[in-house]
Amino acid sequence: MLLVTTALSGLMAGAIQTAPPQAAAPQTPPAPAPAATAPARTDDDAYDLGTVVTTGARPRGSVNSDIPPDVTLTAEQIQAYGASDIAELLTYLEPLTRSTRGREGGQPVFLVNGRRISGFQEIQGIPTEAIERTDILPEEVALEYGYRADQRVVNFVLKANFRSLVGQLSGRAPTQGGRTIGEIEGNVLNIAGATRWSLDAEYERSTPLYESERDIVRDPGALPYDLIGNISGAPYGAEIDPALSAAVGSTVIVNPVPATGAPTIANFASVAGDPRTTDLGAYRTLLSAAERSTVRGTLKRDINGTTQGTLSGSLENNTSHSYNGLPGVVLTLPDGNPFSPFANDVLVFRYLDAPDNMDRETDTLTGRIAGVLDGFIGEDWRWTLTGSYDRVETDTLTGRGFGAAPFQTRLTANDPTANPFASPLNPADFTALPDDTANSVSQVLAGELVLNGDVYDLPAGGISSTFKLGADTRSLDSVTNRSGLIIDRSQSRDRVNAQASFGIPIASRRQGVLPQFGDLSANFNVGYEELSDFGGLSTLGFGVNWSPIEPVSLLVSYTDEQGAPSISQLNDPIIATPNVPVFDFATGQTVFVTRIDGGNPGLNADHRKVWKLGGTLKPWSETDFRIQSTWTYSLTEDAIAGFPTLTPDLEAALPGRFVRDAAGNLLSFDGRALNFDRFERQDIRTGVNYSRAFGKPNPAATPLPGQPGGARPAGGPMIITSDGAPLPPGARVTFSGSPGGGGGGGQMRMGGGGGGRGGGMQPGQGRFNLSVYHTYRIQDEIVIAEGLPVLDLLDGSATGSRGGTPRNEIQAQAGVFKSGMGAFLNANWREGTFVDGGTGPDLSFSDLATVNLNVFVDLGGQASWVAKYPWLKGARLNLGVQNIFDSRLEVTSSAGDAPLNYQPDYLDPMGRTISLTFRKILF
Repeated sequence: MLLVTTALSGLMAGAIQTAPPQAAAPQTPPAPAPAATAPARTDDDAYDLGTVVTTGARPRGSVNSDIPPDVTLTAEQIQAYGASDIAELLTYLEPLTRSTRGREGGQPVFLVNGRRISGFQEIQGIPTEAIERTDILPEEVALEYGYRADQRVVNFVLKANFRSLVGQLSGRAPTQGGRTIGEIEGNVLNIAGATRWSLDAEYERSTPLYESERDIVRDPGALPYDLIGNISGAPYGAEIDPALSAAVGSTVIVNPVPATGAPTIANFASVAGDPRTTDLGAYRTLLSAAERSTVRGTLKRDINGTTQGTLSGSLENNTSHSYNGLPGVVLTLPDGNPFSPFANDVLVFRYLDAPDNMDRETDTLTGRIAGVLDGFIGEDWRWTLTGSYDRVETDTLTGRGFGAAPFQTRLTANDPTANPFASPLNPADFTALPDDTANSVSQVLAGELVLNGDVYDLPAGGISSTFKLGADTRSLDSVTNRSGLIIDRSQSRDRVNAQASFGIPIASRRQGVLPQFGDLSANFNVGYEELSDFGGLSTLGFGVNWSPIEPVSLLVSYTDEQGAPSISQLNDPIIATPNVPVFDFATGQTVFVTRIDGGNPGLNADHRKVWKLGGTLKPWSETDFRIQSTWTYSLTEDAIAGFPTLTPDLEAALPGRFVRDAAGNLLSFDGRALNFDRFERQDIRTGVNYSRAFGKPNPAATPLPGQPGGARPAGGPMIITSDGAPLPPGARVTFSGSPGGGGGGGQMRMGGGGGGRGGGMQPGQGRFNLSVYHTYRIQDEIVIAEGLPVLDLLDGSATGSRGGTPRNEIQAQAGVFKSGMGAFLNANWREGTFVDGGTGPDLSFSDLATVNLNVFVDLGGQASWVAKYPWLKGARLNLGVQNIFDSRLEVTSSAGDAPLNYQPDYLDPMGRTISLTFRKILF
């Protein structure tokens, strides 16, 4: 007969039935015994508890997978990061959540208590104090939740009972000045067992940063525009006037306009020399002014005894305002004009002091509403139904300057009031050109049904399966007006997709099946999607997970998948940005050109093949120390990529993307996404994670919730005895009968696991975390088109403004927390690279090491301070320093100084940045 201790008496009172096992189970919880209080029911609790069987170890809220987490962070380890909420925590966890398998920029898969969620907006504002444990798992686990195996999985286990109201004020500014960023945000959260609701609000404002506020040295443009002015012969490049050349003593092609005095040959000769150039630094922004406002809300609760529902929504508005310099006009001053001392027509190059006519304004409104229904069919099958609607509307206005026609008409008519040398010229005398405009509306309506369960029992365990069926419809409508040319485009896509994956246990030490092979399982997955605009695309993959001995686990996987371009890549509005500085390898100069961005309707689907081999070693069971290493190889055919750095190889391969004048000067380039023939990459990423408690335990110290000696958080480990003896540590307890409240497939998981990495902190102790990851890239090659040379990004080629791909890269993090105070250090280093300029100059990119520090103190944990200032209760102060040593990427050219767009302040305008955050938990 089973004996149940007092810790379970309230929950189990009246629940262990004397009826036969086949008796129907109630769908609502039975009334508890009057003598005890039942703890709040959590996601993993079941209403009806029947026969009790122990079946292995799995902590509360765990992911339903035989693949173990790569990293598990306990509540005290998370505190060492000093993060305020989940969104901020994930920025610190980036080295741990990075995947080398997915397409660029893919976020991890996020779960809460081992379940799918309605979207990141559901959890991003949750304070870190509400997290009981965080598991980070490999990409293969994503298959078991209906996702592709190209994203790592992050599972947040929240405390079963928690409520808070948090307010936060923060400010950031670079030590060089010029820009400030202020933010105010608030969050209210309530977790009561299976019910959770939250509301977030944020507002952030950033001031603009101008080039004049940084050490930016600009090359003169191709044409000699200036606020006071320059003149040239007509056409440009011809001699201005033999009389002026005679006065100067050499042929004059370009001559500054005298700042004062009458426009005579002598006055022009007195200022002869290099063209006058206006410093446009005060009229160009390196970083735009910006504002962001966000509101989010989530409600999660029971619907009936076996089903839970979640509804979440968010609304975000982003605006930005940047400046691209001054508008320039070219005037033809005819000979015989009262302001012309010349015998020939001359050209006058002037800037107008009207920066607002060369600005860029962007406004984006993003809305999302999503829901999840989660329940059970019988005891073994879980179903999850998700649905969402997203809408993004973006408006962009780009100033185009002025037309010279009205003033030119007056000049041609020899109007004595039309002085082309007046300082300044009046913008009202010119015609303001209408702004280029672009509007796009993107909408997505999607739904998915995921079914999980065991399809067959083998000696080593059940064959787990996941089936997914989804459908969505997407549309993107865009209207572009460029110089009066209106382009109205609309594209939609309907998609139906299906995926199935299976986990097959082969050997099991626990079950005594082929124990000589340790724990061995295989997985297989297949997927298909039918797109209305691209036809059918397939996915096929398999993997093997093997732990030959307890400290070692190995994983090998292969994926073959096809992926269509997004409708944004196909149909984004065409936007032309003037005066974009680029380095032209053909001439060895920085030039200002027009960059074309937007959708490319000619894109094809890509085809990716990815091999992965990973291993984890945890040599000491009682020490939180583990080593991981992963080799990844990927081959992507018809790879979809943004337009890379302008190199001679690229221009030779895609001449239609570049526009040059008769003299060979680059005027514009088309930067829209395109298909490369193939990408081929392979790397090895190795990491070490270590964590330990330190300091002498002090039983008199106030423990943190969930620590030994502290108040047990609801839903935490409970004690169960069997025949009068304790169960093995970490045992899982399974209760027969109908599952309820979202329980784990009819199972109730208790004890073990979550807080046991290397031993939890005792009252009075501190916690130290360390992680170091090294990436060694073996291969990173691009073939633009068949028959063209291979571009080796590790050896002289580049696709971005920061050079080629570094062969070696290191990310290191260290955190310490004790007595309400802590510090977190994040260091990154990347090896230098170079770009082969062909017949032009080569560029060398230095190594770059950056170090960031976040120091924080829990003011409410300092008893003497709170006694004197009670309002400090629940308050925390964070001081952050990003890029402590103000490290910048140094770029040198074999022809001399670094080009404009490779100057350190251009690549990293912020540099060292100080942030200060005051945070208070009001309850």
